[in-house]
Amino acid sequence: MMNSITKEAYTWLGTPHVNQAKVKGKGVDCGMLLIACLEGAGCVKQGEIVVEPYSNEWHLHHSAEWFLHIVEHWCQKVPLDDLQEGDFLLYKFGRCVSHGAVYVGNGHVIHALVDYGVVMSDLNDVMFLDAQGHSRLHGVYRFRRKEKA
Repeated sequence: MMNSITKEAYTWLGTPHVNQAKVKGKGVDCGMLLIACLEGAGCVKQGEIVVEPYSNEWHLHHSAEWFLHIVEHWCQKVPLDDLQEGDFLLYKFGRCVSHGAVYVGNGHVIHALVDYGVVMSDLNDVMFLDAQGHSRLHGVYRFRRKEKA
C-alpha cells in the first residue's frame, strides 16, 4: 500500500518548476515539493515549515547547509539500505546539499527540475552522478512526527 507522502508526490507530476513556489499545477521547486508533500499528506500544517527567500543559484555561491538543516529538523537520516516509499533523498550539487526528491518505490523518485518541472526519474539516472561517475546522494531522510510541547 502506497504511503501518504508518496501519494501526494504523484499528484504534483507535471507541475512546472518555479523557484520558491508551492502551488500544485502552477509551480514548485524541489525543496518546496518536499514541504508540499508533507503538507498534502497531513504530516504538517500548511505553512508550518517556513523557508526564507532564496536564489535558485544559492548552492553555487554559498556553502551554508540551510536546506539540509531544514530537512534535518523535520526528518531523521536513515541508511540507504532502509530506503522506503515517502523518504526524501538529498543530493549535493555545487557547494552544498541543494536538491531533494521523494522516493516513490521501484527504484524511482519524484522531483522538480528547472527545465522540466515535476518528473519521475530512475534512482540510477545519470543526473544523480558527478563528472567522475560518483553518486551525488548526500543521504536519505525520513519524516518524523514532532512531539507535542
